[in-house]
Amino acid sequence: MLSSDHSPSEPKLKLFAEGDFLRAWGGISSLQFVLPVTWSYGVKYGITLEKLVSWWSVKPAKLASQDLKGAIEIGKHADIVVWEPEKEFDLDENHTVHLKHPSISAYMGSRLAGKVVATFVNGNLVFEGGKHAPDACGTTILADQR
Repeated sequence: MLSSDHSPSEPKLKLFAEGDFLRAWGGISSLQFVLPVTWSYGVKYGITLEKLVSWWSVKPAKLASQDLKGAIEIGKHADIVVWEPEKEFDLDENHTVHLKHPSISAYMGSRLAGKVVATFVNGNLVFEGGKHAPDACGTTILADQR
C-alpha cells in the first residue's frame, strides 16, 4: 500500500538555506497531486489501474479497519475520484495549486498524467472544475468504528 506524508509547513521550517535534511520539517506539500504523481511514474514501470486502486484504497481501508471504505460497492461510502488518466499537464506556476505553501511542492516543474476532474466524499461532490465545496461533508473515522 502507499501513504502520503502531506505536511504543508511554513517554508522557513524546511531549512532550505541550511540544507540539513535531518533537521528540516519532514513531509511535502503533495496531497493534491498524489494520484497524478503515482500514475505518471507508475505506468512507466507497468503499474496497472487495479494495482493503484489496491495501493491507495483497498489496502489502507483494510489496515485501518474501515469496512465502509476502500471499494465501490452497495452499502459502502461513495468516496470516488473522477479523473482522466491520459490527460497530461505541466505542474508549473500556471497550474492551479490548492496547497497552503504551493511554491515548495517537490513536484513543481513536473509533467504529470491523470487530471482529477471531480471528487466525491460519502457521495457528496466536494471538488469539481477547480472549485471546492463550501462545507466539509466527511465523517470522523476511527479504528474502533464499524
